[in-house]
Amino acid sequence: MVDLSFDNFLNLFKKNVNVNSSGKDSDYIELEVDQGDKPMAKVFVKYYNLNKFEDASPVLNDIRSGYTLSFIKVKEIREKGGVEELKRTISKLKKSADAAEAQIIGVDEDYLLVVPDFVKVEKGEVLSNQENRA
Repeated sequence: MVDLSFDNFLNLFKKNVNVNSSGKDSDYIELEVDQGDKPMAKVFVKYYNLNKFEDASPVLNDIRSGYTLSFIKVKEIREKGGVEELKRTISKLKKSADAAEAQIIGVDEDYLLVVPDFVKVEKGEVLSNQENRA
């Protein structure tokens, strides 16, 4: 039978880690941590300006990652490629969003917002400037 006591585990751990600088036995172990590494962001916010259907590939990759809020300007694709190119692009984005359980929201006529499944977007009424001042 294998002895799985904490002391045995600690002894195995001490073989691979430097013990405190004094070399004496102690109740703790100092771990050397590389201070140069910064923690990665957990959620990214990215802006995209799509000019043609092919420009959508990086957006699709970010949607699939599940940790990116994508703000996408589609005005140029509508103006240059026409409504059919815009529909094709939005259809592709929507398929990826559905597969990743993300939400895709139209903002005005020129923008789309794609958010991961853990982000809740509430759609509400937009107040005019006069109502905002009150």
